[in-house]
Amino acid sequence: MSQSQETPQDTSQDSGQEAAPAAKVRVLLVAWFLRPERRWLGEFLPPERFECSYVGLDERVDSTRMRTPGKKWWQLFRLALKARRHLARHPQDLLVTAFPQVGFTVGLVNLLSFARLPHVVWYFNCGHEYQGPRKWLSRVAYRSVHRFIVYTMHERSVYARVFALPESRFHFTHLTGPELKAGEFRGARERFGLAPRYIAALGSSGRDYDTLFRAVEGLPVQLVVVAHPSALPSGPVPPNIKVMTSIPQEDYLRVIAEAELVAIPVNNRETASGQMTLIQAMSLGVPVVATRCIGTEDYIRHGENGWFVQMGDVEHWRRTLRSLLDDPEARRRSATEALRFAQERLTDRAGAQVLADLAGELSPLTDRGPGRPG
Repeated sequence: MSQSQETPQDTSQDSGQEAAPAAKVRVLLVAWFLRPERRWLGEFLPPERFECSYVGLDERVDSTRMRTPGKKWWQLFRLALKARRHLARHPQDLLVTAFPQVGFTVGLVNLLSFARLPHVVWYFNCGHEYQGPRKWLSRVAYRSVHRFIVYTMHERSVYARVFALPESRFHFTHLTGPELKAGEFRGARERFGLAPRYIAALGSSGRDYDTLFRAVEGLPVQLVVVAHPSALPSGPVPPNIKVMTSIPQEDYLRVIAEAELVAIPVNNRETASGQMTLIQAMSLGVPVVATRCIGTEDYIRHGENGWFVQMGDVEHWRRTLRSLLDDPEARRRSATEALRFAQERLTDRAGAQVLADLAGELSPLTDRGPGRPG
């Protein structure tokens, strides 16, 4: 080689040029409850790695009913169309929707409009196995969903069979929600005229209030039930039971926070029920007694952060409730352990870490440079 010839060299370091920063993963979160003050998982995703945008609804969506009424379906299809318009204007790397109904409407709209991007459905709990046309339509709509976040190990195989999808698409993690502080939810007794000591039972999906009503009859404590009328047993209500059918979410949490115990009676052998009330009680440091079933087995360690009773066993419920009401030290220990468990595993901050890990798995664009298409 002659002296006039030069060997090619990498001069990027010599010239002082820095490597281009890694491109951020663009995440679109779609849920009816999103608000400027409620950014859900996006609030906890590291901003140096993720760029989040949001699509929600301005009007209130009724999420208390066991079945989805026509008005709500109309709202959810409008939400899905709103999300699709956003995607057309602002391409994304990952789509995250909340609850099966939103996953269904968004999945169907994206399928019909040939949208192609990784889609994760959060809060995927169907309450019961779908049948007939609804099952067939769901199989169509969910075909393009890449991951379903489920909250019990058992549901992975159930939903894989029901929706004819690989079990690997169903990812188990503990149910998460906003971090709650018990001191911020006070005044339920005065607001609703509740007894000084009461047991709270809340929620509608898959509940077994018939068993619980019979178990507390004659106990020297009030039972406060917050549920949709369709979830309640027919016939007269025992005198030590107070039923409320519709209260704001903040009051719902007040009722939990001031209870001696939270009871979660379940009669559902198909899918999971009761986890939302369970994590709210744990997060507020309230002891929990729950039916041993699909929806509670992955959360409660019997005698440590809660107690199990057998499904439909009136006497087992009665003995357990009476024993715990007479043992404040056992309630205190359980409440402390439940709160620790909730702070470690049941907050949206923990959920955001799960989403960050999934983004690395589902979006190969995480390592893509700044010259990405779209």
